[in-house]
Amino acid sequence: MKIVIVHLDFNAYFPQRLRALKVFLENEGHELFIFEMLGTPMLYSFSCVKKDDLNIETFYPDETYQTISHKRINKDLYRRLTELNPDVVIAGTIVFPSSATAIRWAKKNKKALIIFENAKVSAFPRNKIVTWVKRKIYGVVDSFVCPSPDYIEDLKFWGFNKEQIYFGLNVTNNKFWASKVENSSFRMLPSSFFVTVGRQVPFKNLDTFLMSYLEYQRRGGNIPLVMVGEGPCHDRLETLSANCSNIIFLPFQSYDALKQIFVNATCLFLPSFKKETWGLIVNEAMAAGKIVAVSTDCGCANTLVHERVNGFLFNPLHKEEMISIMFEIQHMSINEKGQMEEQSKKIISEWDLDRFVEGMYASILYAMSHRKKMSLLDCVLVRLWKGQMKKKSVE
Repeated sequence: MKIVIVHLDFNAYFPQRLRALKVFLENEGHELFIFEMLGTPMLYSFSCVKKDDLNIETFYPDETYQTISHKRINKDLYRRLTELNPDVVIAGTIVFPSSATAIRWAKKNKKALIIFENAKVSAFPRNKIVTWVKRKIYGVVDSFVCPSPDYIEDLKFWGFNKEQIYFGLNVTNNKFWASKVENSSFRMLPSSFFVTVGRQVPFKNLDTFLMSYLEYQRRGGNIPLVMVGEGPCHDRLETLSANCSNIIFLPFQSYDALKQIFVNATCLFLPSFKKETWGLIVNEAMAAGKIVAVSTDCGCANTLVHERVNGFLFNPLHKEEMISIMFEIQHMSINEKGQMEEQSKKIISEWDLDRFVEGMYASILYAMSHRKKMSLLDCVLVRLWKGQMKKKSVE
């Protein structure tokens, strides 16, 4: 069986997942072909990781999200799929031209079609017409891979039934994050601290969090804060911190460096709004054995955070909730912290690379035996839908 997986780019967390999937499929006698459109990551410009061993076919190694046209993607990808003629096509969110083309080719050629995505219905507002069109296009998809069972109701909204839905999309390499750190390059960091990690953009809600931290400190809080990342909100965050000696800013870090930072971190805070469709930094922190405090808007919140077992949940708009959590952590005994850290490792153990492989393979088998037929209206919509490449900046 020949299987193609298509996306705009496969960087950051994807190579480790694809590596595990490729090995598994080869052992089962199948071939996995990986098509990415862009040589430059769309969002995570700092996230280029080793992937030469995956034999990824990059269509436009010198193009970016801002320069490529959807027409070129449609033409070149359709031709390549025709040349390869795979049995199964797997594609990412249908908004992108690569996925629109994959859907069109798969349905025309009566091939199994799988979509993977992690956005919840409430994450991105859309009008009634767009909602209707998306439902119709999703209606021709054979199976769907999402992060966890917490997404089932959202996928039912789009017309999927439980038998079509598989889990494990948003996982990371737990063994890497749990492995021992021999030497650290961050000896200048405090012996314990709160930490935030990620792009410093509006939906991350870091300004509200920082103001909460400053109030925590004003009331006698004594745990320092380390903020890792860069972005358009960075200057504002530095201004808000008013050169506070208990706040340390660090730029984006490699995975190896971030693992070193986690060693002395007391708790990871993720205060994002709904655009945080999952929050893989929570996976990483938990695998490293850390307490996590996560906004209820984040996609991973209901799956990974067990209230006062391995972490805390809070409303991203409520500063007092964040402040209260900070003080609660500050007043914990060493034993209480240790118990929560162990629970983090236990909970995240269910969400490792194996979970991605299992979910993806199960979705392939289902799609192969449950290929959907299309109505005349479906055919028209699939043929007309070409995807979008919005040229404005992406948060």
